[in-house]
Amino acid sequence: MRPAETMKAQRQDGFTLIEILVAISIFSIAVLGLAAGTISVTRTNQNSHLNASAINLAQAKLEDLRAMTTTAFAALVCPTATPCADSAVASGATFNRQWWITTNSPVAGVNRIDVNIAWTDYAARNLTFTGSVAQ
Repeated sequence: MRPAETMKAQRQDGFTLIEILVAISIFSIAVLGLAAGTISVTRTNQNSHLNASAINLAQAKLEDLRAMTTTAFAALVCPTATPCADSAVASGATFNRQWWITTNSPVAGVNRIDVNIAWTDYAARNLTFTGSVAQ
């Protein structure tokens, strides 16, 4: 027998350690990217939900003020310098509402109502809504 025939070529099945480490590294980077995307989507969803709650609370206050009788509305004093204020809880957050009334604005015989609503989630947020009511 020849020496080449006596030595059979050994076949090695499977992966090397370096191949496994490279595959795990690529998989880890992909999973981290997905996790970061999930966090971003969750934060955006929460922000949208709180914005909707703020809009609903501001609209409710505007509607309350518009529904007041002329006499009750005239007795309400909420100037720009010291606006009226209250707090409301919605969607697990506390919203601070302030509103003020400007008489004869934008025209004579019309009162302008400004409602500002502020809250904090990941950052301080604040929205202002304006409506009007006849005197």
